[in-house]
Amino acid sequence: MKALITGANKGIGFAIATEMAKQGIEVFVGARSKDRGLAAVNELVSKGLKAHYVQIDLQDQASIELAASEIDDLDILVNNAGIPDSPKAGQPALQMDKAVEEYSNDDLRLTMEVNFLGTHAVINQFLPKMTTTGKIINLTVPIQPNEFWHPLAYMTSKAALNAMIMAYAWEFDAKHQQRQIFGVLPGAIATDLNGTTVGDLGGLVRSSEDAGKLITKLALDSVNHNGEIVQYDGKILSDYEAQLR
Repeated sequence: MKALITGANKGIGFAIATEMAKQGIEVFVGARSKDRGLAAVNELVSKGLKAHYVQIDLQDQASIELAASEIDDLDILVNNAGIPDSPKAGQPALQMDKAVEEYSNDDLRLTMEVNFLGTHAVINQFLPKMTTTGKIINLTVPIQPNEFWHPLAYMTSKAALNAMIMAYAWEFDAKHQQRQIFGVLPGAIATDLNGTTVGDLGGLVRSSEDAGKLITKLALDSVNHNGEIVQYDGKILSDYEAQLR
């Protein structure tokens, strides 16, 4: 089996690549930076795992097209790469307490271009290269604001991504295909984007390795998850539209 994971040079993406490779899957580490991507691949190979570097930049259509030309018979595509907001010097990538009125149109535009349009471009380019039973897994986030969580740009881009999942899923079913596309909510994960550590928020924050095991398990199980949004605890968010309200 072959799997491509975008944004796989670190964090959740690297954890997914590691876990899938441990299961005997040939993994393709997608990353913008050649140096960081090759470093991740070298770490996997040093452990006896099968891995390759693929340069992918979600803001560069040419890089996506070139990457797709290099891989055939892809079984699993994990869309992990994304940004939480437009980068600001001296500030964390994901500002948990950023007020809604502090977001500019540029913040929203860039986040949507990467997380939604960039992911859409990856799916469209790689879909013809996937097997007839291929699975597309999109990492997503809750879109219901709460006291801990209401990053407007990130939530908006992921809400659009979730709508795209459902549209593709409907078409797969309508065309009687065996392919699947679904979203996974990995929960609160400690990464360099949010500055949290494992055990924060009363134990709610978990490790990247936990997310890697969850996504690999879903990718390899025999359940049809097409069109689903699967939460970290296995719950299927069948009330997704209610959340939007």
